[in-house]
Amino acid sequence: MTRFPITTATAVAAVVVVFVLAVGAGAAVGVIARPSPTPAPTPVYTPAPSPTPEDTGPLLFQQPLSSGCATSDDVFVVSNGGGIGRFDGQRWQLIDSTLRSLVDAGCTRTTLVAVGGAGRILTVDGVGKTIRADDVGFVDFNGVSILPDGALVVGSQGTVDRQTAAGWLPYAQGITEDLFGVVGFSGTSAWAVGSGGVSYRLEADGWHQQETGTTAALRTVSGASGSDAVAAGDDGVLLRFDGKWRPLDSGVRTALRASTRAGGVTYVVGDGGVVLQITGADVAKLDLGTSCAITGTFARGAEVWFVGSEGTNAGVWRKQGERIDRWGTC
Repeated sequence: MTRFPITTATAVAAVVVVFVLAVGAGAAVGVIARPSPTPAPTPVYTPAPSPTPEDTGPLLFQQPLSSGCATSDDVFVVSNGGGIGRFDGQRWQLIDSTLRSLVDAGCTRTTLVAVGGAGRILTVDGVGKTIRADDVGFVDFNGVSILPDGALVVGSQGTVDRQTAAGWLPYAQGITEDLFGVVGFSGTSAWAVGSGGVSYRLEADGWHQQETGTTAALRTVSGASGSDAVAAGDDGVLLRFDGKWRPLDSGVRTALRASTRAGGVTYVVGDGGVVLQITGADVAKLDLGTSCAITGTFARGAEVWFVGSEGTNAGVWRKQGERIDRWGTC
């Protein structure tokens, strides 16, 4: 476990007082000529400046940002091949520059949980300012969802793990497809989607496959309950569940990669700066003014946040009503 690294510039103030004794020979041997007395200057104390954290905000937006989430106090973003950033309401900082492959993130009121390749699960304590990395098996984790009492993560080869007091434990059997997206409501209610258009709904007696009518990989799923969900994936495939999965016209053919539910609206994002707003069966587009791939989205109260990148350019957007704030270079 490591603490957030903080780089500071330390100023040191020193006062050097030099006394010069001038000795001269007098007119006669043994006589010392003394200069007229000169008042010594009174030293002035100048306090050292308070240490100031190094501004790493610009470095953050050179990372391949992939996802994010919000605790009660902060907004966090993670990257797939870069570091971790935090926004405290005033400015962005790169709090950890370790190169990590993280593709999805979820937050409790105090903690960030992020997942990535090679069984990596990262936990950031926003209060204690610590970072803990766990390696859970050899599968690639692709999605995470926060539960009231922990979290669910999904990954390759049908992997579903649940966070418990004893650690991360398997939470499904018999699923073989790669799973990319998950949304959980409780320990007995959740959705998971994945390759070949598969979807599984968690009920009291276990996971049950639900026919979707598509073979395109489903990358994301969001919803309000097991009977109200939206899924999306490759080739612009967009589905809505209201007792069965029904197709919606997304109006795009690009890959759709992440989603979140905010109030009664589901936001689905993807390549080329695509942002869709789904209300019931209605689909509308939201223009963020970017062509960068949007790979993450999350809600914070009435705010909706978006995370994306393209090469060495990255950006974060915040939607508040009709206003959109933007940080970064995308």
